[in-house]
Amino acid sequence: MNYIFGYGSLIEQASRTRTTAAAIYVLPAKVKGFARGWWARTGVVGFSTTFAGAIPKELAFMNGVVYAVSDDELDRTDKRESGYTRTDITKSVEILGGSFKPEGKVWVYLNKFNDEQELKNSLPSAEFPIVQSYVDICLAGCLQIQQGFPEAGNFAAEFIQSTQEWSTYWENDRANPRRPFAIPMAQDIDVLLQKHLPTYFPEIRLAPGRW
Repeated sequence: MNYIFGYGSLIEQASRTRTTAAAIYVLPAKVKGFARGWWARTGVVGFSTTFAGAIPKELAFMNGVVYAVSDDELDRTDKRESGYTRTDITKSVEILGGSFKPEGKVWVYLNKFNDEQELKNSLPSAEFPIVQSYVDICLAGCLQIQQGFPEAGNFAAEFIQSTQEWSTYWENDRANPRRPFAIPMAQDIDVLLQKHLPTYFPEIRLAPGRW
């Protein structure tokens, strides 16, 4: 059996089930020794956004969800996450609030950089900003987990606090999202961001020509 550890848009149910229709049920989890941060780009021409990625990093951790996939679903997820490298993290996963242990391999999609400079060159910029529509998907997923799994604690706040390289290069594209999915939890998400990112939240830019 194969499992995926989703730490970004894969946390959110509608986003996740577009690739894995059966992945309605998930378990909240934590992975130690890996850091989530804003340093992932798709490489697709015209897709000028910086997404959440992950890299091995001592003493770091990130929260997310674990769910089972078939071989075909794993292959489809490989295609979806084509800018990432699928990596076995079975020994690093902790299921939150339960004794369940996945019987098989747990995979995560990581970024690979040749050196520190290459990572720095992939951080958010004026050309490749963080976009609110993507942040909304990730945090909506975290709020879904909080509602369904009280034992997961303040899952959304932990997502924010454990994610590295938040930036003032952050674009509010909700009126015409680069990620075309309506997020009904926008107000709750804004409250979280304002509380946990007081330096960055006031600096979020309106997307040029979109408002």
